[in-house]
Amino acid sequence: MSYEWEKKGLSVNVMFSLPGVATQILVSVIDERIDLLLDCGSGTLRDLLLDQYLDEERFNNIKAVLISHEHFDHVGGLYPLLDFMHILGREESLEIMVPRPSTVAIRLIDALKAFRKSSLTYKIDLLEVSDGDEFQYGPMRVRVFGVVHRGSTKTEPIGPYIPAVGYSIFFNGIKLVYSGDTGVCNSLTHELHGADLAILEATWEENKDFKEIHMSEEEAIKLGGTAKEFILIHRLRDLRKALKQK
Repeated sequence: MSYEWEKKGLSVNVMFSLPGVATQILVSVIDERIDLLLDCGSGTLRDLLLDQYLDEERFNNIKAVLISHEHFDHVGGLYPLLDFMHILGREESLEIMVPRPSTVAIRLIDALKAFRKSSLTYKIDLLEVSDGDEFQYGPMRVRVFGVVHRGSTKTEPIGPYIPAVGYSIFFNGIKLVYSGDTGVCNSLTHELHGADLAILEATWEENKDFKEIHMSEEEAIKLGGTAKEFILIHRLRDLRKALKQK
C-alpha cells in the first residue's frame, strides 16, 4: 500500500492507495521546500502528519494538489487538508488541479469558504485542467494528459465516463508519470515513453471485458515495462489482503 522512491533529488512517497478507499502520493524536491500532492483521498491529512510532515511548517511546502478525477477515493481528503492549512495560518496561495469540469472539488472548496465565512488565511486557486495543459512549480514542470475512465460499483458495474487525467512531472532530467485511474489508452502509452518512474493503477487482478474502467495487473505490468521503473498501486489484491487481516 505504501512505497518510496528517490532519484537525483526527487522523492516519491506513495503514502496510501487502495481502490474505493484512498490514494495519496507526495512528490518532493528534496533540497527545496517544494512538494506536489498527487490525489487527496480520505486520510491524506493523517498520512502527512504521521509520516511525512512531523514539522507543521512543512505543510507550507505543498504548492499544488493534482487531482486525477473526482471519485471519493481520490478527492475525499481535500476538505480536512485545506481546513488544517487554515488552522496553521498558511499564507501562500494553493493551486488545486482537477479535470474540467469540476463538480466535487469546487463544492468542497465552496463549503469550506462558507464554513469559515470567507476568512481563510490563504487563497485557493481551482484550476480546471485538460489534456496538454502545462504548469511550473519551481524546478518541477507538470504536464496534464487525458485518460479514459468509468466508475464501477456493485449496483452499477459499468458506470458513465467521467473527466479524468494523468500527470507527467519533469525535474532535473527525470520524468515521472502518474496514470490516475484509467483503462489502457493511447495517451498513457505515449506518456510512458522515456519515463524514469511510472505509477500505474492496477485495480483488476485479471483482465476484464470493459477495459476503460481500470487496468488489470497484467496490463499495468506490460505498460510499466516501457518505463525504466514502475510501481503498481490501487490494487484490489491489496484491499482484499487488508480486509483479511481484520
